[in-house]
This record gives sequence, structure tokens and C-alpha cells, in this order.
Amino acid sequence: MDPASIADYIRTEAYDKGFSRVRFLSPYNPGTIFNRLDGTDNHWKGAPSLLVVALPYGNSGIAGALGQPSTIAPFARRNYYAEAVTRLKDVAKNVRARFGGQRSDYRILCNSPVPEKPLALLCGLGWLGKNSLIITPEAGSLVIIAAMTLPFQLPGDSPLSGVFLGARALAFPACKVCGDSPACMNACPTKALSGDGTVQTDRCIQWYASGNGTTVPNFVADVWENQLYGCTYCQDACPYNKKKIKGSDTERGKLPEFFTAEWVLSSSDESIRKAVQGSALGMQWLGPVSLRRNASLVLRRKSSV
Repeated sequence: MDPASIADYIRTEAYDKGFSRVRFLSPYNPGTIFNRLDGTDNHWKGAPSLLVVALPYGNSGIAGALGQPSTIAPFARRNYYAEAVTRLKDVAKNVRARFGGQRSDYRILCNSPVPEKPLALLCGLGWLGKNSLIITPEAGSLVIIAAMTLPFQLPGDSPLSGVFLGARALAFPACKVCGDSPACMNACPTKALSGDGTVQTDRCIQWYASGNGTTVPNFVADVWENQLYGCTYCQDACPYNKKKIKGSDTERGKLPEFFTAEWVLSSSDESIRKAVQGSALGMQWLGPVSLRRNASLVLRRKSSV
């Protein structure tokens, strides 16, 4: 079968699994893209092609304003990273059965050491927003990005119109809708967005909510509201996220209803780890100490209102 037909089959398979956008990068050469050698880490090994997909978590249902628990950002109310991996494994199984290849030819990159944004820009998965996030035409920035290597040389997709890929030579065509007053920058209470697609991490609520920083500065703590985990001010304000965007149906990584700031502060390390096991909050870098700090900031804010 010719490469274009293989690509069509894979694209259809991926859409059938619920991905909202499906693109190909061909060839996939990390040495060129990221200016580093393959080494022994499989994450950095190249391939004839790379499938790059977006899995939407959306802004309705469990990801809506009343989704539970509401103190957890929508992108973390379910383990969409694990869900994307599972769906890509299903795609790989079907593609391999039809076209062959070794299991090791289909390597999945999701929340991995490989930066996803350059891959998304190169293949036209989306634009870069001034909030530093990838904006897709179908689901805005309310997506999880994942990728999978393929053992076939397939026709690659081009970047979206207006995207320039030189060093720091990025245009922001998607942001023209905001004119000279970017909604995301205006919405950020700590002014963490630089306007050039980067974030000043030491001003970012999400950065501190992820357990970074020895202490949380007062100017951040003073505007910390109910974020037990995750901050979405810049996403909530983005025009591309205002339409109703259906998320992917999954119960994978659902947090218990009792998972509140009060519960976190009164629970043992073991209890917290058990509660977040298998969820998006179960990552090794986010432990009980970080979650307790977040919980303290949530309750501090409540007591001051």
C-alpha cells in the first residue's frame, strides 16, 4: 500500500479513538529538531515518521465550571495523559496488525522528556499562543498533546499558516483576534506572561502549584484562590476556548469526592498518595508536601474573604 493510503488509515484510526486533531511529522529527527544526539534514551530516537495528536479535555461536563472536584483544574480532573497513551496503543495495535513492524517501532511520547510544543508547531497541530500553550483549531488549548513513532515514511503535514520556525522568530497569528490587548495576559493576576510565548515561571501560579519554588511569594499567595491543583486563568480568557468544547469521556484517574483542601491538610502522606494514585496528581514530582502547601494557600484565601 502506498504511503498516502497508510497515512489515511492511521488518521482515520486516530480520529475514531477520539483525538480531535491528527497530524504527521516526517521524518522525525530529534537531533535536528532539538539539537541533541539520540543517546541511549529511547525518547530521543528518531523514526521515519511521527504521529502527533491532540486529545481534548474540553470545557463541559467533568471539565466544566461545576465539575468535581472544582478545586482541581479541568486538565487534571482525569488522567488524560494515561488516556491518550491507552488510545494510542489501540491505534498502534491496529496499524501493526495491518501494516507490520515491531512493537518497539511504535514508541509513545506523552508527558515525556521530549518537548511537545515544537513538534505540534512543526506538523501544524496548532499555533503557539501568547500564554505559551498550543492552540488547536478544533479544541483551542484545552487538549493533551501526545505523539507516536511510526516505521513508515509518510507524507508530512506543514505548519499552520503564519507560523515561523526560526529561533525566537515566532509569529502569533492565532492571537490577532485579541488585537493589542491579549486576553490571556490581561487575565493573569500575577502578570506571568511575557507576551512572547514564554512564561515567567517565578510569577506563575501553575508553576508553584506543581511543587516548584522553596516558598510562594506574597504577591502570588495573595491572589491564590481555590487552586488545590492547577491554574487556568489564561486559558479561561482565551477566545478559542469560549465555544463549547466536548472533552474525551473517561473515568481514568478520577479523584475521590472527598479530595478537598481540608482533607489534604488533615491526612497522612500514605492516605494522600493512595487518593491520587493513578490520577494526574499521582506524578512523582507532585507529592503530599506540595499538595499540603497548595491546600494551605486555598484555606488562607478562604479565611481572608
